[in-house]
Amino acid sequence: MRRYLTRDTQPAMSAERRQPTARQSEAAKTYAKLLNEARTRILGIDDALIGATALPTPLAIEFGYLQLRMLCELVALCCLVAHGDIEAVNARKLQKQYAADFIFKHLEALHQNFYPHPVNVTTTSTSLHLDRLETGFLSKLELLTLYHECGGRLHRGSIAKFQSSAPRAHDADLSVLRMWRDKVLLLLKEHHVASRNNTSHLICFLSHQQAGGEALVVTALSPLPE
Repeated sequence: MRRYLTRDTQPAMSAERRQPTARQSEAAKTYAKLLNEARTRILGIDDALIGATALPTPLAIEFGYLQLRMLCELVALCCLVAHGDIEAVNARKLQKQYAADFIFKHLEALHQNFYPHPVNVTTTSTSLHLDRLETGFLSKLELLTLYHECGGRLHRGSIAKFQSSAPRAHDADLSVLRMWRDKVLLLLKEHHVASRNNTSHLICFLSHQQAGGEALVVTALSPLPE
C-alpha cells in the first residue's frame, strides 16, 4: 500500500501553510533521541552476535537479550511521545511508566493504531511517498511476546530449575537472538506513526545522512477536515 503525505500541506479555506506546533516539534526531537539510543543498542546486539563483546557466549547472549528488553521499552516510550497530543497520554500513570505491556494496554484503549508501521520512504521536493511493509518486522503482538521472553531469560531462576535444566544450545540461542534483532531493525529503520485524527504524522529514520548518520524524525501534516 502506498501512502502520499505532503509536508506542511496548506489546509482548505486557509491562506497560510500549516506548520508543526511547538509540541509536535519537541516530540520529534525527543523521538529522535529515543531512536539514537535504540540504534546504539542494536549495534550492541550485533557485537554479541559476532563475538565482539569479549564475553563468554552464554553471557553475550544474555547481554543481547538485555538490549532487546530495553528496545521493547524504547519502542513503548516512542509511542508515548508520538501520541502526546492525546490528553490521557500525559497522565502521571503513563508518564512515570516504563513497562512496555502496561503502556501498550493503555494506549490501545486510546488509539488502536498507535503502533509504528515500517515503510520504505521516497521523497520529492513537496511530498513523501510511503510504501508500507506488511511482513518481517516486529509486530505489536510479537513485541509483547519478546518482552516477556526477555524477562524470563534475565532471571537466573530457582534452584529446582537450575538442577533440572539441560545445557543450552548456544548456536540455537544466537539464531533466535539474530531473528529478533532483524525484526526490531526492520520495524525501526524507516517507519511512520499517525496521530489519532490522522492529520499529523511522524516519518522516522533510525539513521539518515541528512542527520549525519543520526536518527531523523520529520513531521508531516495532512489537510485539516473542513
